[in-house]
This record gives sequence, structure tokens and C-alpha cells, in this order.
Amino acid sequence: MDEYKRTTTPTCTGTSVFATVYDGGVAICSDRKVSMYKMSRFRGVTRQYQLNKYCVVAFSGDFADFQWLQNILQQEEMRLRLTNPKFYMTPKAVHSYLSDLLYYRRSQLNPIWTQLLVGGMQPIDNDFSTMEPYIGVITPKGVSYTAKSVATGMGAMLLNQLMETDVRAKDYKLSEDEAKKLLTKLIELSIYHDCEADNCFDISTIDTTNGVKRSNPMKILGNWDLATYNNDYQ
Repeated sequence: MDEYKRTTTPTCTGTSVFATVYDGGVAICSDRKVSMYKMSRFRGVTRQYQLNKYCVVAFSGDFADFQWLQNILQQEEMRLRLTNPKFYMTPKAVHSYLSDLLYYRRSQLNPIWTQLLVGGMQPIDNDFSTMEPYIGVITPKGVSYTAKSVATGMGAMLLNQLMETDVRAKDYKLSEDEAKKLLTKLIELSIYHDCEADNCFDISTIDTTNGVKRSNPMKILGNWDLATYNNDYQ
């Protein structure tokens, strides 16, 4: 079986990723499970990759493709550091690079089956002393866009509007704690409605002062009293 046929049906996949800007940074949240179709395959696996001090890439979709992309990104950053050891790829540069790569592979009819989320702090006018939050998304077809809050995977259909309503109500000026609380609520809602979601999750924050900070794995129990009324098992 050639690669074109082998990669048309991803087996081990990850579900939703949530991200939002807050006052001075970006927060990204994803669970720690990889599923084989609808069954749990690997647990305790992070779906976020810290590329450098100010950039994190997270994914929904095929886990193997994301592992391959991690190697590609690491090689690209190392290549660019040959001339400047202090160089690192900005979130916007990573977003642009991945957009081109996924669009090229899609055009070759050999797509990368991942939806990618790039979050971090972007220098303003190449001035690294002043930075602003940046969130970019790339679909498996190479379509890319930026947003101030976004949900991928099943969360894009179920919870994107809820997140946008909450962050717009505060004009995207949430505090770091408020952003974490919102993302935790979204994870809780996702485990009620998405059979691939898990109650163990990571939250990463990126800001100018501290760079990338990833929380220890956290768990949420949820309120299963509502299971009697919920018949949507997908």
C-alpha cells in the first residue's frame, strides 16, 4: 500500500484544542489523550509542542503527522540558527511556514491530516521589546487564518460560539486566571459531549515576561447528574 492510500484514513487522533488571548498573553488548552477511532489508545500524551520561548503549536487530528511536523519545525529552526544562534521563529513565521507546507501537501493529493493551532507572542514591527498575543490556525487543506479565540476539532462545532461570547463580553481583556477558568470550563463541557475527549488536560500560557509556562497535568471530574438527560453519545 503506497503512502497516498495509507494516509487517507488516520488511526490515532486527538480531538479539540482551545485557545484565547488574554491581557498580555495567550492561553492554550488541550486534553492528554490520543484515540484510535472512538476508543482510547494513548493517555498521558500532550498534544502541545513548545517550539521556543514564545511559541507553542497544538493539534487536532492525526497524531503521527503531528510527530512528523515536530521534527520538521525543529529542523527548520536549527537551520535558521546556523547564522544567528539567538534566532527563533516567531508565531507568525511558524504559522506562515505551516500554511505553505499543508497547502503544498494538499495540492499533491497527499494531505497532512492535522488541524494546527499556533499560539505565542509576536514582535510588533520586528521589535522584540514590544510583543502582542498571536493565534493562528491551519486546516488540513492549508486554509489559514488568525483569531483572538478559537476551538478546533469537535469543539469548533460545539463550543466555539460559547468561548467567543465570553471573551467578547470582556473585549478580549481577560486576566490570566479568567482565561484559565474559561478553558477549564470548555474542557468540562467537551467531555460531556465528545466521546474522544479526556478529563486530564494541559494549559499553556505564553507572555512576554515569562515566555511559555505549561501547567502540570490537571483533571476535572465534572457533574454526571446530567447523564440521565444526555442521549447524544457522539
